[in-house]
Amino acid sequence: MGCAQLIITTNDTPANAGTTARSNLIAGNYNRFTIPAKATVTAYWPSSLTNAGQARPRPAANSPERGLFLDAEYQQVHDFFAARPHRQPTPLRDLPGLAKTLGIGRLMVKDETGRFGLNAFKLLGASFAIETLQAEGALSSGATVVCASEGNHGRAVARAAREAGCQARVYMAADAAQARVDAIAGEGAIVVRVDGSYDDAVRKVSADATTHGWTVVSDTSWNGYERIPRLIMLGYTHMMEEVAEVSDVVFVQGGVGGLLCGVASWCARHAPERAVVSVEPTSAACLLASARAGRPTAVTGPLTTAMAGLRNREVSPLAFESVRSTVKAYLAVDDVWAHDAIRVLAQPANGDPAIAAGASGAAALAGLLAVTRDSSMDELRDGLGLNSDARVLVLVSEGVTDPDLWNDVTGETLGGAPDPHGGPGGIGAERGSR
Repeated sequence: MGCAQLIITTNDTPANAGTTARSNLIAGNYNRFTIPAKATVTAYWPSSLTNAGQARPRPAANSPERGLFLDAEYQQVHDFFAARPHRQPTPLRDLPGLAKTLGIGRLMVKDETGRFGLNAFKLLGASFAIETLQAEGALSSGATVVCASEGNHGRAVARAAREAGCQARVYMAADAAQARVDAIAGEGAIVVRVDGSYDDAVRKVSADATTHGWTVVSDTSWNGYERIPRLIMLGYTHMMEEVAEVSDVVFVQGGVGGLLCGVASWCARHAPERAVVSVEPTSAACLLASARAGRPTAVTGPLTTAMAGLRNREVSPLAFESVRSTVKAYLAVDDVWAHDAIRVLAQPANGDPAIAAGASGAAALAGLLAVTRDSSMDELRDGLGLNSDARVLVLVSEGVTDPDLWNDVTGETLGGAPDPHGGPGGIGAERGSR
């Protein structure tokens, strides 16, 4: 197929090839909401996809195509979690009903909605980084650690700091959802609201940390600040070590690129035949824009998305330099797809397990839904080999962090839905409220 520098954008216009499919999708799934006149999915891939899912020669051990980390670093993170057996793996859930509906062979969901007692994957990186710094003598008990966050990273840093005997300050955008603010404060952290976006909060954190001598614990890198983001992303790779099942394609949340880099690096070194696909909100597709430009590129315009954890204008340079060589394709999806993914997870058909996920947590599945349901994505679907034999892994990276949004999207009340696993309290009590 050999698609170099190819961009596909779907718009709901009469001339669009995907109009009929999108109209049918909306008619079947969006009776509770007013859908924008233009609901889009955009795809970009920088090279041929003809080898997706097929074995290929392994590059040299230190090649960028093998990911950011070396074997010794993977051993380090393995030993770290092996020494802490109380930190149990999160479940891998099969969704055979949805797989059949989407026309793929198998759909597996790595369910991060209950990671180490929190409702997102972020504690993998935060705990590994903070405890590693303490073991090295670079962080002492009673020190103050700071970070910028849209919610999940801040809560993870606050928890890891508290467990390490440190203080935490978390900087958030002024319009961050109150439920996310309350969750972070509940971990004992001081929350500082910053006028502007997440990226503005990152800059404020850096300035204040320099002034006061605090330690920044961020998965976003910048010039002169790379060691701790690297540790955090290395911690994220443990998620993939927990997945024993084989997959052909992995859909991953984009954001600044931290989780994407960790997952894509692990795959590049341990399973290079797997195709990794990045998924971002349309209004915050900084990874797609950067991949297209060949350099870190900030996106402009209002960050109007419910996928709050992916609401970033700028990539992490350290992560981006790595994913340029390890990610097969980049997707940007509108919230309409994320809302559909939330509903599909919360209200499954054909006996699939129910999962209460936030908009960012459901974003990777939103990308899979868009590729398999929108006919303008047929070339990408074929290139990725998303057929009846395909084994697909999707990351659900967070539980419900904004209950009001989840209630509006599903038409249910969090905690009041029937519990598919037989326990009390429904879906929200089991996962989303952690």
